[in-house]
Amino acid sequence: MKRVTTNALVDIGCLITFIPSLISGLVLFFVLPSGSGRGGGFATYLSIARDNWLNMHNYWSLAFAALLIIHLMLHWKFFRHIKKALGTNATEPGDTME
Repeated sequence: MKRVTTNALVDIGCLITFIPSLISGLVLFFVLPSGSGRGGGFATYLSIARDNWLNMHNYWSLAFAALLIIHLMLHWKFFRHIKKALGTNATEPGDTME
């Protein structure tokens, strides 16, 4: 598989896993906050219990984090040479571009 195709698939995967993580996080923050008092553990939104929202949020966030780590590894060479890529010629004493 070409590197460009791999990058595109990882980036699309990041987007696909970020969206449900964001939505579930917003639901947990605004609609079903923790500590909502007595009986709060049974709170639901869209017929889904708070615990299920939390589980979905955790799983989608872990998948997003894993894909983000892969994304960073694919672009590691860029990050190693970020000063050169940004056009910064001045280096601090002791800085070396390896």
